[in-house]
Amino acid sequence: MADASIVTAIISAAGGIIGALSALGGVALTNRSNAKKEERDARRRHEEHQQQAREQAFGDLMGGVLKLRLRVEVAAQHGWEDMNARLSAIEEQAASVGDLASRVAVLSPGRAARTARALATAAYGLASQATQHTRMNYDGDGEFVSGQMLERPSFDRLDRCVDDFSQAVDGAQGDELVGPISES
Repeated sequence: MADASIVTAIISAAGGIIGALSALGGVALTNRSNAKKEERDARRRHEEHQQQAREQAFGDLMGGVLKLRLRVEVAAQHGWEDMNARLSAIEEQAASVGDLASRVAVLSPGRAARTARALATAAYGLASQATQHTRMNYDGDGEFVSGQMLERPSFDRLDRCVDDFSQAVDGAQGDELVGPISES
């Protein structure tokens, strides 16, 4: 029969090996669990960042549209000695609205993108109307003197597109905004 001290040594060694393997398995499970938790946290932070970027883009677009509308309303009130600069600012603001709408479309495809693009098109149309309805006055030497909008541009299409975009943003669920928009 085997010596009792050898059996005891084998049992002790086997117990140590089993204990070490258990500890390694526990560490591996803990590391895997921590890695999954870190991955979930990173995904959540990314989603929160994306949502903040979308909300910022939505707000920037609405602010840009309202600024354009105000510029056109003020320019249409009466004649201005700086009407050429006012029309230039209106055209630049319409272009800015187009850029902001493109950002919304990239960050939020679906209904928000469609309504943002429609809003940009309406902004371009409003700027075009403002220019078309303005009579510029020049002196005898051909120098610009003043300008005046002869007809107040219509804000109907822009206002409908603002309403459609607001509904798309208000009805946002997750990343995808879906549904019909009104054709203007």
